[in-house]
Amino acid sequence: MESTLHRDVRMALPALAGTLAAALFSTACAAQTALPGKLEAESYASMQGVATEATSDVGGGANVGWIETNDWMSYSVNPATSGWYTVQYRVASAAATGQLVLSQNAKDISDTVSVPNTGGWQTWSTISSRVYLNAGPQNLAVFAKGGGFNLNWINFTAENTPVALPAIRQDGRYWVDSSGKRVNLRGVNLGNWLQMEFWMLNNSISNSNGAVNDQCTLEGTLAGRFGNAEKERLMGVYRDSWITTRDFDLMKGMGMNVIRVPFYFSLVENEYSPYNLRADAWKHLDFAINEAEKRGMYVILDLHGTVGGQAAAGEQHDGCIGAAQLWTNAGYRDRTKWLWDKIAERYRGRNAVAAYDLLNEPWGTDATTLANYAYELFNVVRAKDPNHMILLPGHNSGIDAYGNPNTRGLSNVAFWMHFYPGLWGWNEVPGAVNQANMHANWLHCNASGTGESCDWNTKLTGLNTPFLIGELQPWTLLGSYGGQITRKTYDAYNMYGWAATSWAYKNVTYGGSNGDTNSWGWGMVTNSSNGGGMGSLNVSTASNAQIESYFRGFATQPLVRNESIAYWMNWKPAVGARIEAEMFTTHSGMRMETTSDAGGGFNVSNVDNNDWMSYPINVPKTGWYQLQFRVASIYNGGQFVLSKNGSDLATVTVPNTGGWQNWQTVTARAYLQAGQQDLAIFARVGGWNMNWWQLNAE
Repeated sequence: MESTLHRDVRMALPALAGTLAAALFSTACAAQTALPGKLEAESYASMQGVATEATSDVGGGANVGWIETNDWMSYSVNPATSGWYTVQYRVASAAATGQLVLSQNAKDISDTVSVPNTGGWQTWSTISSRVYLNAGPQNLAVFAKGGGFNLNWINFTAENTPVALPAIRQDGRYWVDSSGKRVNLRGVNLGNWLQMEFWMLNNSISNSNGAVNDQCTLEGTLAGRFGNAEKERLMGVYRDSWITTRDFDLMKGMGMNVIRVPFYFSLVENEYSPYNLRADAWKHLDFAINEAEKRGMYVILDLHGTVGGQAAAGEQHDGCIGAAQLWTNAGYRDRTKWLWDKIAERYRGRNAVAAYDLLNEPWGTDATTLANYAYELFNVVRAKDPNHMILLPGHNSGIDAYGNPNTRGLSNVAFWMHFYPGLWGWNEVPGAVNQANMHANWLHCNASGTGESCDWNTKLTGLNTPFLIGELQPWTLLGSYGGQITRKTYDAYNMYGWAATSWAYKNVTYGGSNGDTNSWGWGMVTNSSNGGGMGSLNVSTASNAQIESYFRGFATQPLVRNESIAYWMNWKPAVGARIEAEMFTTHSGMRMETTSDAGGGFNVSNVDNNDWMSYPINVPKTGWYQLQFRVASIYNGGQFVLSKNGSDLATVTVPNTGGWQNWQTVTARAYLQAGQQDLAIFARVGGWNMNWWQLNAE
C-alpha cells in the first residue's frame, strides 16, 4: 500500500528502490509470457524508477508502486498470432494524474489511457485500451506519461477471430459466393484513412507555404521538423484515429456489406528500404479486414497510390501532386509488382477479401499502356493467389483496350469504372430536382432500351465479366432525394449484377452538421455540430504533441450520420405500409421521375405494354388482402396485374385521371400465401404512372 510516507521515501531514494526491485525479481527477467495472457506487473525484465509492495488486491502477491511521470517497466512477451489485442490494466490511485501507454522501441503503440482516482492506493479498478502486436518474441514497455498510480497486472486478450465469410468468385458476369449464389455487393470507400485527401478534412491542415494539398507534403513537413521516426509515429496516430471500431459499426448500420479500402504503397512497403516490408506492414489492412468480417462485411483492397504515382498530374489522391512517374520509371513499376506479390501472399485464402483492386484511377498514361501493365500485375497476383477476384482498372476512356479477358483464359477477373453523373460536367444540372431526375435517367434505359447504365450493361453482358462501380456519389447534390437515390443506385447496379462502393464513408468540416440531410457533404457520416467542431492545424508551427492531439481527436469526435441514407438503405417493402412503386428490386422497361403527389419523392413513369417490376415481400399470413394502387394517366384503358411466379393474383384497370401528375387511388383484392416471396406488377396495357401501392390484410 502506498502511503504518504512511502511516497516520500520513494522520492528520496529512487535509485535504492530500483536496485532492490531489480535484484528481487531478477529471476523473472529472462522469462517470456505467452500472449494472450496476463503479465504480473512486478514481473518486469527491466524498469526505471519503480518499486514493488505487497498488494491487497484479489489474488494477493505484489504490485508495482511509486510510479511517477516517465517511469517505465519492460516485459518480455511472445504473442501467438499477429493481430489486435484488448489490453486491461489493473490500477489503483488516490489521485487523477496517472497516464500510461504501451511502447516498443521508444515508440507509443497504443492509445494513452488515463488512470482514474480509484479512491485509494489499494482500491483497484480495471481500465483498458487496444494494441496491434506482431507474432513472436518481443519486448513491450508500460510507460507512465503521468505518474501517481499503482499497477497490479496487465492482461492481453486476442480480439475475436471472426467467422469466415464464403469466398467471392466469378460466375460469368456475376459475383457469386462459394455455393454459386449471387452476391449483391453494396458498400462504401474508406477515403482519407490510409491514403489522405485533404479536401475531406476541410483543407484544415497547412504548413508555412499554405494549405497542405497532398500526403507527400504533410509527411515531408513532419519528417523535416521531427525526423522520419517521429513522422511515422504521428502518421500512425492519425491512422489509428481516423477510423476506429465505431466506424465499422456505423458502416454496417448504413446497410453496407463491402468496404473498399484505399491505401498508399508506403503503408506496406518500407519507403526507406525498397523491396522490404514495414515492421507494421499489415497492421491497418488486417484491422480493416478483421473488423469488417466480424460484422459480415467484405473488403476490397485498393492500391490508391503507387510509388511515383499513377494518376493524372493534378491529382492529390495518389499521394503526390505531379507527374505520374509510375509510367516512366521501370523501377517503380517493378516495386508495384513486388508490392502486389506480397499482398497476394499475405491474403491468399482470406475469404473476407472480396477482391484486389490493382490501381486506382491510373490515368497518367494511355489506355493501351494501362491494359498491358494491368495484365502484368494480374499475372503477378495470380502466381501467389489462385482464387481471389482481381479487378482490372478502368481508364477514363473506358475498358475497351483490354479486349475480352475470357479469351485469355483468365478466371475470377472483373472490370471497374468510377461513375460520377451530375458532377464535373458529366450530365451536370442545377438544383436538387433536376439532379434527382438526371440520376433516375442514368439508372434506367430509355424508351429504345439504350442509354447510360443500360449501355454499360450491354457491354459487360457481352464480355461475360463482373463489374465494380468503385466510386459513385449519389447524394451530395440531391437534397431530400439523396437517401432514396442512393438506395436506387445500389439496387439498379445490383440488378445488373454489378458491385458498387460509394465515395465516401466520412468527411469532416469545421462546423460539422446538425443532421439536416437536405444539405449534406460527401460522407455518409460527418462530424456533429454538437461538440464535434474542429479547428485548423499548422504543421510547421505546432508541436508534435499538438499534432498528435489533433490527430487523436478524430477517434472521439462526435459523429452524425445521414439518416435519410440509413433509412432507405435499410428500407424493405412490408405489408400494411406504403410500398414506393419505384423501389422495385428488378424490372423490365420501367423508369422513374420526381412526383408532385402528396409526400413528394418519385413515381414510376413511362410504362409501356409488357413492362414489369418486382418486389421482395414477406406476407405474414395466408388469406385475403386489400390492395391499393396510387396511379395517374391521361389515357383510358390502362391495365396491370399483380402476379407471383407468372400467375395472376389480381387485375386492375387504370382510369384517365386527367394528367400524369393527377393522382387517384384504385383498389383490388388478392389471396396471398404466407411467406417470403416476389410479387410483380405487370403492365398488360401501359400508359400510366404509379406512385405507391399497399397491401392490407382483411
